[in-house]
Amino acid sequence: MKSPIRSATLVLSESMPSYYRRINCRPLTLSLLLSMFLILPLRAQVGLPRVAMSIPTDQSVRAGLTAAQQCEVPGKLIVLPPLSFHFAGHFEIPAGFLEQTLQSAPEAQIWLHIVVEADSIGSKESEKEVSDSVNAFVNALPLSVKAVRGLLVEIKEPLIAPGLFSFGLVRLALAIKANNAGLQLAFVFRPGFAGSHGDVVRRLGTYSDLLGTTYAEGWRQDVARLSEQGMNKPVILKLDPGESATTSPFLAAMLAGGEPSPQIIWAQPSDAKAAATLCAASSFLSRSITGNMFAADSATSAFKIAVDGVNIDGLGKNEGHWFLGGPSDLVIAARINASSSAPKTVTLSSVKPGPFEIKWYDPATGTIIPAGEVKTSDKGFEQTSECTSEYALISIHRKSDADQTVYNTVDVKAGAELSVEEIVARWQQNREAQKQRLDNYMASAFMSLHFEATTLEPGFDFSMQLKQFFSRAGPMELAQKQFYINGVKFGKNHEFPLPAIEPEKVMTQPLELKLTERYDYKLLGTEQVNGIMCYVVGFLPKVRDEALYTGKIWIDGTTFRQIKQYLSERGVNSNVLVNVETQNYELFRDDKGNEYNLLRSISAQQLLNAAGRDFVLQRTVQFSDYVINSSTFSAALAAEHSSADPMFRDTDQGLRSLRVKSGERVVVDQNTKRIKSVVAGAMYGGTFNFPIPFLGTSTVNFDFHHTGAQLSTFFAGPILISDLSKQFRPKFRVAFDLALSGLPGQNRIYGNNTELLQGEVWTWEQTIGVRASWQAATHLSVTASSYFSYDNFLRTYQAVEQYQMPRNGLNILPGVEIKYTRDGYVFDAQVTRGERIGWRPFGCVSLTQTAPGCGSSSPNPPPENALLLQNPQSGFTLYSADLNKDYYIRKFTKGGWDVSYWGGNQLDRFSRYFPSFLTTPRLHGIPPGTDSFDAIAMANVHYGFNVMDLLKIDGMYAYARARNLDESLRFRKFDGLELNFNTPGPLGTLLQGTVSYALNGNIERYNSRWAVYMLIFKPLR
Repeated sequence: MKSPIRSATLVLSESMPSYYRRINCRPLTLSLLLSMFLILPLRAQVGLPRVAMSIPTDQSVRAGLTAAQQCEVPGKLIVLPPLSFHFAGHFEIPAGFLEQTLQSAPEAQIWLHIVVEADSIGSKESEKEVSDSVNAFVNALPLSVKAVRGLLVEIKEPLIAPGLFSFGLVRLALAIKANNAGLQLAFVFRPGFAGSHGDVVRRLGTYSDLLGTTYAEGWRQDVARLSEQGMNKPVILKLDPGESATTSPFLAAMLAGGEPSPQIIWAQPSDAKAAATLCAASSFLSRSITGNMFAADSATSAFKIAVDGVNIDGLGKNEGHWFLGGPSDLVIAARINASSSAPKTVTLSSVKPGPFEIKWYDPATGTIIPAGEVKTSDKGFEQTSECTSEYALISIHRKSDADQTVYNTVDVKAGAELSVEEIVARWQQNREAQKQRLDNYMASAFMSLHFEATTLEPGFDFSMQLKQFFSRAGPMELAQKQFYINGVKFGKNHEFPLPAIEPEKVMTQPLELKLTERYDYKLLGTEQVNGIMCYVVGFLPKVRDEALYTGKIWIDGTTFRQIKQYLSERGVNSNVLVNVETQNYELFRDDKGNEYNLLRSISAQQLLNAAGRDFVLQRTVQFSDYVINSSTFSAALAAEHSSADPMFRDTDQGLRSLRVKSGERVVVDQNTKRIKSVVAGAMYGGTFNFPIPFLGTSTVNFDFHHTGAQLSTFFAGPILISDLSKQFRPKFRVAFDLALSGLPGQNRIYGNNTELLQGEVWTWEQTIGVRASWQAATHLSVTASSYFSYDNFLRTYQAVEQYQMPRNGLNILPGVEIKYTRDGYVFDAQVTRGERIGWRPFGCVSLTQTAPGCGSSSPNPPPENALLLQNPQSGFTLYSADLNKDYYIRKFTKGGWDVSYWGGNQLDRFSRYFPSFLTTPRLHGIPPGTDSFDAIAMANVHYGFNVMDLLKIDGMYAYARARNLDESLRFRKFDGLELNFNTPGPLGTLLQGTVSYALNGNIERYNSRWAVYMLIFKPLR
């Protein structure tokens, strides 16, 4: 796709040979317009191609430079002897190469010549090895020498690994431009390369200023392909030493007209004698056909050339070339193929009588060719010469302005539209150039991690004040200066992990986008960001099974720096299922006023897996206080190494702890794959008159038996909950769940808020199941599950024998869950279908007083219909939907809301919802473990803040409408207040508590409106 951000049209007229009559530009800055003309050529041929001349092999660099300086060819390019480079790491730069260049550099432009052997790279080398070899080679080149203006990279064949070879050449181009952005870079290919490796040519064309091919039969087809595949980049035509030994191929290349035509002729003379001969020919041509002359059409000219009586246009294509303008009105260069042993008669004729001054030359030597007298008539004039040279150059000068000019107008049009490949290439060049200038920096970073609440663990907020140390010469390091949990400051030396999260996933480096050939790009248009007009480039990985990024990048249309990136990564074989990140960049200055494009902020959302469940982590990072290219960097880093602050180093495996051992900081290579924590607490729910304590351990193994599977286990005496999950392929994860409990649940029924003790039942449920998750899209996951539960029932000591118990039996519970997360919003919907096997009726045969019935003997008994015998439903359905979002204001202030609905069909007393502290749904503000419902619609709002970094308080108001069909057909109001608090405890523990107070509900049923839930977390590592 081409970008419409700029275009230009130039028109020349006879009265303005050096000026432009009209320039029409659509929205475009002046700097863009100027850069376009500096880079892109005019398509109509102006004058002759420039000449590039290699120093002969029989001359030293100094002697060759001296001889080249004496060659009077305007704008000549001097090419130094070739340097061989192998991607495998082998290269040789002759001793004294740089010194000779510095001492002997003439005013003419000097270009380096690099020969890259295509067979120097195979399939075994990694991209990192290739990049390291390229960087080492480029750093050894004299790219900072003022006289060095460009590089000619000659590519040999055959190609063994085209993909990796292309990558290496791109890295070479980026490294060269990064060292000296002003250098011109050209890739030169062997004959036919453009036809057989068009994809390589197209890719290299976006990173180079010129492309080239080799003089051989069919070279015009190669030039045409390069012009098309290289987006109309200027083309170089290289003459090998064989063709450079004589002037014939050189003159043929120099005088070749038509479209497309080369802009530079690169000769490689084999010795000093051949170089002198070519110098003489090019010097004469440059004096005769000057830079302000235009190639003209012979068909519209008043002058004709005939060789032995045959018009030169009939002798073959491109045998005659007409040039208009300059000191002479017209110059004709004709190939006549004569010799001293076979002279030919050349006739110049014109329909215009003159007067003209006409001179004949041999362009190979500049010597004059004798010609006969000019014979004039009323039809014009004619002049004849007996030529013995291969070429003849005829200079025609009009002596008087009385006659009309031969050519009235010449049009030159230039159009330039950047393709998406060119935009990406310039972005990469901008970034590489900054990397070469950026030696080091220090910055402050405040990172906040917001974890979604899970069943056993409420939501956590981790925050860290970090100091970042970046050096081009070494790895990036981080120092942790402050540490907060839920807005409460802990000792800065704390490394408090969330028990269910792999530690290195808590702190992770920003996603780094490297647009390579593995991506497909698309120009999405233009957009203004912070007042800057940007190209918007979308990208997708070509191979969808790879853990690559998708997203967009906003690129400054003037400087090609990145302004913003939106990156999405999924399919990584780890517990991070999806990573969506927005990066914002800004220009920062060093103490010398130089500007660098660096990160200002990061906003990320990750979908993590723990205990076989997916939950959301929101991560924000704010960067400030950049100190760039500071001379105190090393001292500051050394001082940090000697401190007690926790430090981390960026390695190829991710962030690793940098700990003090024997007085030095060393990387702890073995990242933690197993975490063990103690979880203790107590619950008081208003149902009992006493608190219920609990104590257990939580163990997570992130690489179970070195299989990459995650094993999560919670054990607390009679309770065992375990999950084993593993990723299969990039988008699929399978988990196995096990839940065993020796503690009974108390299933109660009520009549007018009076508990019907006759039917009170103890229940035990043991569950095993499997879950299969599919990450369907970046923000969408779908999970299918199937569970088997076995239920045991037992009358409580207050129940009566007349109440018939349901049969102990098996339930099959298949279900589907859909989860959508985006921009901090979390939507979750679930449907479960329960199928009971072998159940029997439960309840009382009658409500008469005991016995034979189980009715109450009270004089005013409550309604007791809920006790009557019921035929169990063979199946039931549960469904729910939840939408929530949290808002983070400044560092530690948080607010949010949550709305949800829980319902079902064919529910009875054993399949209804029983809200509690540790199950879903949780009815905030209402004492748990008492009420049961067929349907619940609820919403809550919360707001939290911290007090002097010592206490985090989060207040909530919850409102719900719920019903139990055994008690009433209408929805009743349940609302309450809830207060959550966090504070650091002794011995590195975290104390977390919840206190709730019921405003409305089944108040008569509760022992108290109050409910309390206390937790203590202690990591054991």
